[in-house]
Amino acid sequence: MTFARWTAALLLLPAVLPAADDANRQLAHDLFQQLIEINTTDSVGSTTKAAEAMAKRLLDAGFPAADVKVLGPNDRRGNMVVRVHGTSTAQKPVLIICHLDVVEARRSDWTTDPFQFVERDGYFYGRGTQDVKENDAALIADLIRLHSEGWKPDRDLIVALTADEEGGKSNGVDWLLKNHRDLIDAAFVLNPDAGGVTSAKGKIVNVDVEASEKLYADYELSVTNPGGHSSLPVPDNAIYRLVDGLAKVEKYVFPLELNEVTRTYFERRAPLESG
Repeated sequence: MTFARWTAALLLLPAVLPAADDANRQLAHDLFQQLIEINTTDSVGSTTKAAEAMAKRLLDAGFPAADVKVLGPNDRRGNMVVRVHGTSTAQKPVLIICHLDVVEARRSDWTTDPFQFVERDGYFYGRGTQDVKENDAALIADLIRLHSEGWKPDRDLIVALTADEEGGKSNGVDWLLKNHRDLIDAAFVLNPDAGGVTSAKGKIVNVDVEASEKLYADYELSVTNPGGHSSLPVPDNAIYRLVDGLAKVEKYVFPLELNEVTRTYFERRAPLESG
């Protein structure tokens, strides 16, 4: 199956599968809460705890222990990999990756505890509710549901929940590729963190597929002068000149540049927006 056909099949799932019942919805909710309330920051958190928690959920649902693995370079940066065996081995597996770690969060910066799952006025609060523990929970909930229904893909399906996407020294994808490539070797990879379904008032608006990841640039500013006392007049003071240069960089507005992908995105998205 080509990537396009596989993606199309995924998009058709809501039309061919029965609606999630209350038990499945509650499972997804519980998984989401459980993940949010496990601190997985690089400084003091543990992706291993989250990986082990999701592994236990799968094992309790009947997944064979041989197909569910938690492994990593140390006791805090664990990754969880699960394999669903397909009806055929003629084609290489499809891999879905999603990270478990989250950006650092200071309690003083939040109106709620960032590691407490809070529901308020139709919104969820907590570090990772949007990046990207909602997708971790959805993947595990879907696997458990499909397993209970006896579903088998036409090739192996692998799900990897990984460490240190947001930072840190033990990037889970990189570590798995270098140390256990056989566990995640696949024909292609789907990453829910790079797009997904956008909804408005309960209706699907669009499905985004990311074409490229963002890059960053470093800028180095240096100033020179003949040297002298720090109290020299402003025009001759290197520190003031450097600060002035930084202010100019801050205020600079880079010109808008579109490529084929971004131009098409805005053309297709514009009719869905107002104002």
